[in-house]
Amino acid sequence: MSGDRKEQVSASVAMVHSIPELVVSEQQAKEIGKADEERLVKTRKLVLLVDLDQALVHTTNNNIPPNLKDVEHFQLPHGNRMLWYHTRLRPGTKEFLKRISKLYELHICTFGVRLYVHTIAMILDPSRSLFSHRILSRDESKPPI
Repeated sequence: MSGDRKEQVSASVAMVHSIPELVVSEQQAKEIGKADEERLVKTRKLVLLVDLDQALVHTTNNNIPPNLKDVEHFQLPHGNRMLWYHTRLRPGTKEFLKRISKLYELHICTFGVRLYVHTIAMILDPSRSLFSHRILSRDESKPPI
């Protein structure tokens, strides 16, 4: 079955924010971190953490007219029902991200839940060329229980 381990492992470091079940050993995490650092130095880029809500986008689940210009409408599960969300990008957001991505490696860091953040990321970056898998949501920020 998917997710079942065939042998005992000592991995404990989450590898990808959006897949917290994917873990590597501390040694592997250090090697990957070192390779990331070398790549960033080689490309002469720094990391820029980008916040979403009230910075790049404004999202509401209030009832609004469906014909408003430049508003993305989508549904997400909330408990046992689906809620409508409505998102408007700040003017110039896509151009800003495109220009700034030449100088920085972009990461999304926000208090939104994982599914919401990934939905907004697809609106901002449908080709996944700006953020790729570098998305950190509230779900990844919770301390382990």
